[in-house]
Amino acid sequence: MYRLVDIGGVEPRDLEDVDPSLLPIGLELQPDRMRPSIWHYERGAKNTFHRQAEQEELYVVLEGTLDVTVEREDERDVVRMTNHDVLVVPPESWRQLKAVEESRVLAVGAPNVADDAIVEDDTTTE
Repeated sequence: MYRLVDIGGVEPRDLEDVDPSLLPIGLELQPDRMRPSIWHYERGAKNTFHRQAEQEELYVVLEGTLDVTVEREDERDVVRMTNHDVLVVPPESWRQLKAVEESRVLAVGAPNVADDAIVEDDTTTE
Protein backbone atom coordinates (compact mmCIF):
# COMPACT_ATOMS: atom_id res chain seq x y z
CA MET A 1 0.00 0.00 0.00
CA TYR A 2 1.30 3.45 -0.80
CA ARG A 3 0.96 6.57 1.34
CA LEU A 4 0.71 10.17 0.21
CA VAL A 5 1.45 13.15 2.45
CA ASP A 6 1.12 16.86 1.75
CA ILE A 7 4.15 18.32 3.55
CA GLY A 8 2.19 21.53 4.10
CA GLY A 9 -0.06 19.60 6.50
CA VAL A 10 2.71 18.00 8.59
CA GLU A 11 3.31 19.72 11.93
CA PRO A 12 6.97 20.73 12.46
CA ARG A 13 8.83 19.68 15.59
CA ASP A 14 11.46 21.70 17.40
CA LEU A 15 13.93 19.32 18.97
CA GLU A 16 15.79 20.18 22.15
CA ASP A 17 19.42 21.22 21.54
CA VAL A 18 19.00 21.03 17.73
CA ASP A 19 19.06 24.17 15.56
CA PRO A 20 17.14 22.99 12.51
CA SER A 21 13.49 22.15 13.04
CA LEU A 22 12.16 18.81 11.87
CA LEU A 23 9.21 18.08 9.60
CA PRO A 24 8.69 14.37 10.50
CA ILE A 25 7.33 13.07 7.19
CA GLY A 26 8.63 9.59 8.04
CA LEU A 27 6.16 9.33 10.92
CA GLU A 28 3.36 10.15 8.48
CA LEU A 29 4.54 7.89 5.65
CA GLN A 30 5.74 4.91 7.74
CA PRO A 31 8.17 3.52 5.12
CA ASP A 32 9.74 0.11 5.70
CA ARG A 33 13.23 0.58 4.26
CA MET A 34 14.10 4.27 4.53
CA ARG A 35 13.84 7.11 7.03
CA PRO A 36 12.79 10.41 5.39
CA SER A 37 12.71 13.79 7.14
CA ILE A 38 12.59 17.40 6.08
CA TRP A 39 14.81 19.79 8.05
CA HIS A 40 14.23 23.54 8.14
CA TYR A 41 17.33 25.65 8.80
CA GLU A 42 17.33 29.33 9.63
CA ARG A 43 20.26 31.29 8.17
CA GLY A 44 23.44 30.32 10.04
CA ALA A 45 21.88 27.29 11.75
CA LYS A 46 23.82 24.04 11.67
CA ASN A 47 23.33 20.51 12.85
CA THR A 48 25.74 18.57 15.04
CA PHE A 49 28.91 17.22 13.43
CA HIS A 50 28.09 13.51 13.25
CA ARG A 51 28.23 10.25 11.34
CA GLN A 52 25.84 7.31 11.21
CA ALA A 53 26.24 3.77 12.52
CA GLU A 54 24.37 2.15 9.60
CA GLN A 55 22.52 4.72 7.53
CA GLU A 56 23.66 5.99 4.19
CA GLU A 57 22.08 9.44 3.87
CA LEU A 58 20.71 11.22 0.82
CA TYR A 59 20.25 15.00 1.02
CA VAL A 60 18.09 16.99 -1.42
CA VAL A 61 17.98 20.78 -1.08
CA LEU A 62 14.34 21.75 -1.56
CA GLU A 63 15.08 25.45 -1.14
CA GLY A 64 17.99 27.58 0.00
CA THR A 65 21.75 27.16 0.16
CA LEU A 66 23.84 25.10 2.58
CA ASP A 67 27.49 24.29 3.09
CA VAL A 68 27.95 20.61 3.86
CA THR A 69 31.21 19.59 5.51
CA VAL A 70 32.10 15.96 4.80
CA GLU A 71 35.11 14.36 6.44
CA ARG A 72 36.53 10.98 5.63
CA GLU A 73 39.81 9.72 7.03
CA ASP A 74 42.09 12.81 7.01
CA GLU A 75 40.28 14.75 4.28
CA ARG A 76 37.61 17.41 4.81
CA ASP A 77 35.57 18.87 1.96
CA VAL A 78 32.97 21.63 2.07
CA VAL A 79 30.29 21.17 -0.57
CA ARG A 80 28.00 24.10 -1.42
CA MET A 81 24.48 22.82 -2.12
CA THR A 82 21.69 24.91 -3.63
CA ASN A 83 18.13 24.28 -4.82
CA HIS A 84 17.63 20.76 -6.16
CA ASP A 85 21.21 19.60 -5.51
CA VAL A 86 21.47 16.00 -4.29
CA LEU A 87 24.26 14.49 -2.18
CA VAL A 88 24.79 10.98 -0.79
CA VAL A 89 27.03 10.47 2.25
CA PRO A 90 28.12 7.00 3.44
CA PRO A 91 27.55 6.11 7.12
CA GLU A 92 31.22 6.27 8.12
CA SER A 93 31.77 9.84 6.87
CA TRP A 94 31.47 12.64 9.41
CA ARG A 95 29.18 15.44 8.22
CA GLN A 96 27.57 18.73 9.17
CA LEU A 97 25.08 20.94 7.33
CA LYS A 98 25.19 24.72 7.84
CA ALA A 99 22.65 27.06 6.25
CA VAL A 100 24.07 29.93 4.21
CA GLU A 101 20.49 31.19 3.95
CA GLU A 102 17.14 29.91 5.20
CA SER A 103 16.87 26.40 3.75
CA ARG A 104 14.82 23.21 3.65
CA VAL A 105 16.48 19.83 3.10
CA LEU A 106 14.96 16.42 2.48
CA ALA A 107 17.16 13.86 4.28
CA VAL A 108 16.60 10.17 3.60
CA GLY A 109 18.47 7.57 5.61
CA ALA A 110 18.57 3.91 4.73
CA PRO A 111 18.14 1.38 6.20
CA ASN A 112 15.21 2.56 8.32
CA VAL A 113 16.68 2.25 11.81
CA ALA A 114 16.13 4.35 14.91
CA ASP A 115 18.31 7.47 14.99
CA ASP A 116 21.79 6.00 14.68
CA ALA A 117 23.78 9.23 14.71
CA ILE A 118 27.17 9.08 16.40
CA VAL A 119 28.41 12.37 17.83
CA GLU A 120 31.90 13.10 19.14
CA ASP A 121 31.76 14.96 22.42
CA ASP A 122 31.89 18.70 21.75
CA THR A 123 33.01 18.18 18.13
CA THR A 124 31.81 20.84 15.70
CA THR A 125 33.22 22.40 12.58
CA GLU A 126 33.52 26.09 11.94
